Amino acid sequence: MGSSAWWYTVDYQSDVNAALHQLRQQVYERGEYYREPRDPDLDMTEAEFRASLAPRDTDPERYDAIVEDWLERKSRPVPTDLDTLVAAQPHSGTHSIIDMVNGVSAEPAFATVSPLSHDNLMYTFGTVTPSANQVQAWMSTDIVDERDRWVGTYIISYDNGRPAHIHFGGDSGD
Repeated sequence: MGSSAWWYTVDYQSDVNAALHQLRQQVYERGEYYREPRDPDLDMTEAEFRASLAPRDTDPERYDAIVEDWLERKSRPVPTDLDTLVAAQPHSGTHSIIDMVNGVSAEPAFATVSPLSHDNLMYTFGTVTPSANQVQAWMSTDIVDERDRWVGTYIISYDNGRPAHIHFGGDSGD
């Protein structure tokens, strides 16, 4: 499927981690994320699944790998909230801010959002206090080039010298 770029803007609050958690919950509640289609093979019993495969003696290693993968997928939880959604599709992700399960970090890290450095803000916007319009234009075109997949960014935008919004962006999913 490939990954997906995403970006969101929320009103500024001093606790970026709280803003991130609220946004993740809102995105989940609105259903604005990728959901893996249900695999009908998971409705089978193990005996039924094994019976649906080519005989084990034709390629035992492949047979065992297929069964092992099926057992792992069958053991995943049925999504009922943010945590079970992420656990239910660990490889594909949600292609949204929901994938930032490790919160906020000072430096770029897997499944986190972190701020752009002072130097990067100056290079990208010509200021360390960019406007919302500047940040939104940049995120809609350049966010996927900023960081590796599964590593998010946040930028605080300003209005008349005061923090006004927090912008979250990134690229996640497979």
